[in-house]
Amino acid sequence: MTGLVFPFRALAAAFGFTIVGLLGFLFVPASWETKLPNLIFYAVLVLNTFYSVRFFDALPPQDRDEHIIDGVLTVLYVALAATIGVHLWFAIVSTALFAVAVAKYVLLLRVMDRHDILRTKILIDGLGLVMCLATLVATLVFDPLWSAWAAALVFAAANVYLLAIQPMYVDLAIGMSRFGEKKEARRAAPPRRN
Repeated sequence: MTGLVFPFRALAAAFGFTIVGLLGFLFVPASWETKLPNLIFYAVLVLNTFYSVRFFDALPPQDRDEHIIDGVLTVLYVALAATIGVHLWFAIVSTALFAVAVAKYVLLLRVMDRHDILRTKILIDGLGLVMCLATLVATLVFDPLWSAWAAALVFAAANVYLLAIQPMYVDLAIGMSRFGEKKEARRAAPPRRN
């Protein structure tokens, strides 16, 4: 069961990765037109990361040790920001990032009881890995800029679906809906009389 926890780690991750992403956008020596699709992909990734960290931090057990793999993911986020506008390296690093993310949740299967949630996350991150691999191949074989735009648009559309339309970060075991705690509070409130 998930509980209400102040999302300090989620906010810190989103804030830190946003700053690093802006620095990458501002200081990587490439034109802004070249950087824009990578910036969109990175911004959507950071938004998704906020919700992911917030959701998984609330799941038991609270004392699980993810420091090493989270450290590797942090290094990959920084490397990804440093490659904004350098399409081949951005595709390489994003592929590595999704591979490590899949590995993280596969490893969590041994310490968390919520295999249903973990399998869904592994599937979704696995699809992200396949998309990044396809982007890497397309970057090598076709036009790198068009490949970056295709990845950014597909990733943004997928995240609209997975965050707003069919939210992936909900615990169905406690009846959470798209509207989260507000809808739950309405259900628990006494009925109104007309």
